[in-house]
Amino acid sequence: MTNATELDAYADLLGPDGIAVLQITLDGPRERHDARRIYADGSGSFDRIAANIDLALARGGFVDVRMNVDRTNADGLVALAQFFEARGWTGQNGFSAYAAPVHATNPSIDRKTCFNGHELNEALAAMRAEHPAMAAIATGDDSLRTRLRRVMRDGADPVPMMMKASFCGAHTGMYVIDPFGDVYACWERTGDRNVRIGWIGEDGRAEFVADRLENWRSRTVSSNDTCRKCRYAMYCGGGCAVLAEDVHGTMFGNYCDAFGRRFRLAVRDAYATRNDALPGDDRVLELRAL
Repeated sequence: MTNATELDAYADLLGPDGIAVLQITLDGPRERHDARRIYADGSGSFDRIAANIDLALARGGFVDVRMNVDRTNADGLVALAQFFEARGWTGQNGFSAYAAPVHATNPSIDRKTCFNGHELNEALAAMRAEHPAMAAIATGDDSLRTRLRRVMRDGADPVPMMMKASFCGAHTGMYVIDPFGDVYACWERTGDRNVRIGWIGEDGRAEFVADRLENWRSRTVSSNDTCRKCRYAMYCGGGCAVLAEDVHGTMFGNYCDAFGRRFRLAVRDAYATRNDALPGDDRVLELRAL
């Protein structure tokens, strides 16, 4: 995962034999993105990121563009999809894109501006119905449909393909290291030193806070009563720990995000389209799950 603003400095490392898969964020067309993701001098980053996406694709890399979407920027998705098409990215084997909902994980985000997973799916479905270019932008549930179709059509083993005891990499071994050498388990908690799981000292040695590390790594679908009883537990993974903590006061709770309904709809759609060509790359599906 990279913000891609300095990706050109690593051009010789990009490609099938090096850094083969990249996830890069664009939060809308130029004017929307440049209002959200700026440099220290206030200038925008859209054009530089787009140029580096061109570079990665030209070197044979696979680029998965992520858009963080809420109700204030969702109407820019059509223009962004049309930009992908005009830039020549849409249809390339090495390019994919998906939208993910912004969650109110800190006080600066107004909950009323946020979608849940199902609402975002519905919003994108409405845009796709009117704008053909929107077919280039998937959602997280489209990845679920792809996995289901592989099980239905090809007889793929659903256990490694779909089932998981934990929601994301924060519980299975991910380390996020910030510019100050602090180490976190989760993207959403970077910057809060009170929840860091460790740090890298001036001598280059990593030190860890054992109880905090264990807290993150021990959250599974069996660590709360709701998930233990849920038929979807091994597909959902228990939901986001940060959002669960926001609701329950502890990360050892469930966060469903309407998963049961979304799963049933995904099964229905996967069966109806089981013989269609399968999009994307398995490595991209794995990256989106982090």
